Amino acid sequence: MKTASVLMLFGRIIKPKESASSNARKSLIGAIACIALSLVPLVVVLTVSDGMIEGITGRLIGLSSFHMQVTQTTAYKTTEENFAILRDVAEKTMEVPGVTATFIERSGSVLAAGKKGRSGAALRAVEESFFTKNEAFKQYVDIIDGTASFPTENSAVIGKKIAETIGLGVGDTIRIISGKTGADGKVVPKVKTFKVAGIVSSGYQEIDALWVFIPIDTGFSFLASAASQIFIGVETTDAFSDDLYRVVQDIYQFLPSEFDIYTWKDLNSAQYENYATTRILLVFIMVLIVLVASVNISSALVMLVLERRKETAILKSLGASPAGISAAYLLTGAASGAVGTMIGLPLGLVCALNINEIMKFCENFVNVIGRFVYIISAGTEYIPVHLLDPAFYLEEIPVTVPFPELFLIAVAAVVLSAVVSIVPAVHAGREKPLNILRKV
Repeated sequence: MKTASVLMLFGRIIKPKESASSNARKSLIGAIACIALSLVPLVVVLTVSDGMIEGITGRLIGLSSFHMQVTQTTAYKTTEENFAILRDVAEKTMEVPGVTATFIERSGSVLAAGKKGRSGAALRAVEESFFTKNEAFKQYVDIIDGTASFPTENSAVIGKKIAETIGLGVGDTIRIISGKTGADGKVVPKVKTFKVAGIVSSGYQEIDALWVFIPIDTGFSFLASAASQIFIGVETTDAFSDDLYRVVQDIYQFLPSEFDIYTWKDLNSAQYENYATTRILLVFIMVLIVLVASVNISSALVMLVLERRKETAILKSLGASPAGISAAYLLTGAASGAVGTMIGLPLGLVCALNINEIMKFCENFVNVIGRFVYIISAGTEYIPVHLLDPAFYLEEIPVTVPFPELFLIAVAAVVLSAVVSIVPAVHAGREKPLNILRKV
């Protein structure tokens, strides 16, 4: 059976006479729709999860752990001596190929008090260059109010969440309560007040909910050695490059013995692996949905084969080969998958690119219904529903379109549609024309 004959039969299968009515063909159209609809959540999950993981990881690496931390394990007796050693290490680190920036920091956990009450806080004593030279800060952090700087030595820049929790705004006073060990060995409270110069947000409360930034000099004099950590945050050209370990080895060559190095993978490996595993699980579930949808094509082709038994018998009586007939039905299944893919992928991309607007619409709709039900039930206070709680997710979902992976999905959907069409196609090729014509 020639290729032209196979294509002609394929054309008759997918586009019969206008007067012909076929339930099997309606089932095939439904199967195509199922393929298209099943691809939409797969594309959305793949696109949104990639963007979410990239956004969260970028914030974790750039704003919290840095690409690596050169950590001081033993503090020196005087602040001046400490600073001199830290600055010397930071300057030598900047000379290492691949290093783009270094930031000296001293951080610790404290208690912050404001107008509405108290809250635990992550106190970070940093140089002002952290706000201006840190690429991650410039990319991910929004200045909600005021300025990200230290006009005076008693200025503070705080996170949006902690500002809301303890009721502070720009110009207000925040009290920081830490502890120090007295001469008698007892721990006594140590209190210092700061004026809020700015309020910032990274869009991810898991990182910035407890942020309180103060000047590095003030932090060294205020924070006790036993309750704080001293390190140099190091930024490189690429945190995911294998060259990161080469940079670590180069820094170790001149690093004093009281320092150690931890990469972002050492500090965030568990969290990063958790994100990657969750993504794989979600994609796997979506692939199963596509697999189930593709089975509909097999069912529709079985109906087509049964419906067109008479035509198949006549073609085989005229010399059509079993392989040619099977090829026509196999081509029908693959074409059905291709059409569903061409519909589903663009639709999924449209949904993914507008996911933030869709989520806001759904959230507003749910809250409108919730308030209505709450009013009817005579409730006292309605708590708005957040589909993506900013305490655990990014406030604005970044969208990253993985074109290579989408191409693989398209190819896989077509191949899968062809695979599930093998059984009915082979069955059509094996039909016995004599037995069929006897029943006509």
